[in-house]
Amino acid sequence: MTSVSDTSTTGLSNLQAEIAHKILTLAQNGQWVEGEHVSETPLAELLGTSRTPVRRVLTLLEERGLFTKIPNVGFRFHGLPAENDRLTTLLPKSETETLYERVMTARASGKIASDVSEAELAEHFGTTRGMIRLVLMRFANAGLAERRTGHGWRFAETLDNPEAINASYGFRVIVECGAVRDPGFHPDLAQLAELRSQQQRLNDTPVDQIAGAEWFEANAKFHATVVGWAHNRFLSEAIARQNSLRRITEVVEFTELSADRIRKAARDHLAILDAIEAGDTETAAQILDRHLNRASDDTANID
Repeated sequence: MTSVSDTSTTGLSNLQAEIAHKILTLAQNGQWVEGEHVSETPLAELLGTSRTPVRRVLTLLEERGLFTKIPNVGFRFHGLPAENDRLTTLLPKSETETLYERVMTARASGKIASDVSEAELAEHFGTTRGMIRLVLMRFANAGLAERRTGHGWRFAETLDNPEAINASYGFRVIVECGAVRDPGFHPDLAQLAELRSQQQRLNDTPVDQIAGAEWFEANAKFHATVVGWAHNRFLSEAIARQNSLRRITEVVEFTELSADRIRKAARDHLAILDAIEAGDTETAAQILDRHLNRASDDTANID
């Protein structure tokens, strides 16, 4: 089959993005065999929508190599790309996703205040209050913002200065290494295998194909899961709080991390998992200590 390219820079509307992900899911689940004819009308009926957005999405997926346009007939399913587990990276971001990232970057850089109104943000980003409200609700669902009494919104506290970042990493060394050394520490082997698979995939994937949010979530999941194996809810709550504080700043800072640093972090994670699986929690804790201290130094060196 033809190679997958990324030629379109046009974002999808929220409806089109939803339809695109549904079509990709159908493809992954074997809805069509390679070479099968795909008609817009039956597909639109299956998805419960109209033909116009379906046609727009199929045309986009044609550019990505998944479908071939047949004049006056419809489309032909051309097959899935080799990177089947990363299909969502084939799509341009939706309007909401793009705005969400713009707001996150602006907040991390201090271009917008911690207390804001929807009207202020709509004017700042040149969009509607409705779009701003959708994005702020997403921040709220992630624990990154809350609606203020009366009017306006308040973003959650972040690690927005070197002293706070260093203190956070120092705290994490105490909590995370302590969790691994705790007598009650006992790994879930199924979770461990899942973490290893995710970290190996990140290690093998070109850095320019990894979104900042994807790296942050994988990194946060790794550390939260490892601490969770201590079966101490106070330790788990402490790491959940740290992840919340880190989210806005570190998702944005990912774009400034070198490929070498990303690879080192993934390799550290894999080495920690190897030691844990071997039952050598002391070695795992020592690697984790070095990993967190290096991450602290790397973050401090980002301008």
